Amino acid sequence: MNPADYKYNYGRDMPIEPDIFISLIERLGVPICTLIACGYLISWLLRNASAERLQWQQRDEMNDERIMKLVESSSDALLHVKVALEANTQAMREFIRYRRNE
Repeated sequence: MNPADYKYNYGRDMPIEPDIFISLIERLGVPICTLIACGYLISWLLRNASAERLQWQQRDEMNDERIMKLVESSSDALLHVKVALEANTQAMREFIRYRRNE
């Protein structure tokens, strides 16, 4: 029976019975039902993949921020080492000048 006719005649929704799926497969055929199931599976996979992709993008953004902070801190440390090395080089030059003058 058509669900719309059932509701019109009895005033309530038609109960879903297990036989309705079998009759649907018999009416449409196995290939069409398989295509419908595959289409549903593909749409479900695409929804999950897009949600997972968003999570990975957020994680990548967080990691990028952490890397930038690490690069900045290592750059500052290298700058301090450079300044200390220049000061050490200058001290060595002065020491060599002092030794030559003795």
